[in-house]
Amino acid sequence: MLTFLRTHLRRFSRNTEGSMSLEVLIFAPLLFGTITATFAMHDAFRFKDLNSKATYAISDALARETDAITPDYLDGMVKALAFLTKSESAYSLRVSVVQQDPVQEKLVIDWSRTRGVFEEMTQADLDDMAEKIPTLVDNERLILVETHTEYAAPFDLSKYVTGETFYNFVFARPRFAPQLLWEEPSV
Repeated sequence: MLTFLRTHLRRFSRNTEGSMSLEVLIFAPLLFGTITATFAMHDAFRFKDLNSKATYAISDALARETDAITPDYLDGMVKALAFLTKSESAYSLRVSVVQQDPVQEKLVIDWSRTRGVFEEMTQADLDDMAEKIPTLVDNERLILVETHTEYAAPFDLSKYVTGETFYNFVFARPRFAPQLLWEEPSV
């Protein structure tokens, strides 16, 4: 019995005949699925990278401002975000200026303005994110820029990408002025 089994196993291992159509049926879906998942994940990471770079660019532009910014300026920043990320999704932007208050010995909000799904930053919001913000000296100000962009995947990635939004949080110190001012247009 043992010799019979060895003989058949040797014959099976030496047999090089096969059915190409059967192999294609087995491996084609696996290969197609792998290529699709690779493309979709690459696109998601590319979009995340574009959003991060756009947020840093907006933050840097705001940090270089010496004049007060207006609602039109903020609308232009949303258009810049749309241009830099090259997406047709909804965009949201929140710009807040905070300062280290020497009397209260904590961060306080100077002003906060939004576009899109964000609400203006409250003191409670600022207290929640205080650990993300570097230590400031008394009366020093910091510009906080937050972006929120929806991502429309080319394929269903719900198993791999949690949520279909990308949120970025960046802070910058004003460069050429002591603070970034907000100016409401006069009517």
